[in-house]
Amino acid sequence: MDIKVFDKIPPESRFIRETVFLDEQGFEKEYDENDNIAKHIVIYENDEAIATCRLYWDDEVNCYHVGRIAVLKPHRGKGLGIKIVTEAEKVIKEMGGKEVFISGQVQVVEFYVKKLGYTQYGDVYLEEKKPHVALKKSI
Repeated sequence: MDIKVFDKIPPESRFIRETVFLDEQGFEKEYDENDNIAKHIVIYENDEAIATCRLYWDDEVNCYHVGRIAVLKPHRGKGLGIKIVTEAEKVIKEMGGKEVFISGQVQVVEFYVKKLGYTQYGDVYLEEKKPHVALKKSI
């Protein structure tokens, strides 16, 4: 298993995000201006890209934001979500970051809280008609 960090969004990230967020989950907008300033992480298994996320400094929450966390369906349940978020936290620490923000879909909040040590705060809000919550963690 290989993990690579990119300064620009690679085609592999695009493919994974489109498959998970557009095709599977029905989101309509996948890309935004943050993709241009983000670092993008991809996990490969046997040279196949199977998971991705992005991270960037977010002035709104005054810390690093990890998002667009996606694992291709055949590879779920293998701990790749933990692995990619942990890698993002490592990159953030190396850049001097001390806190991480995630906007998580409500159905996976337990994953972030129980498996990765994030704390939920604030009310549920909608992103593209899907309920999300804010999560933070000191690293």
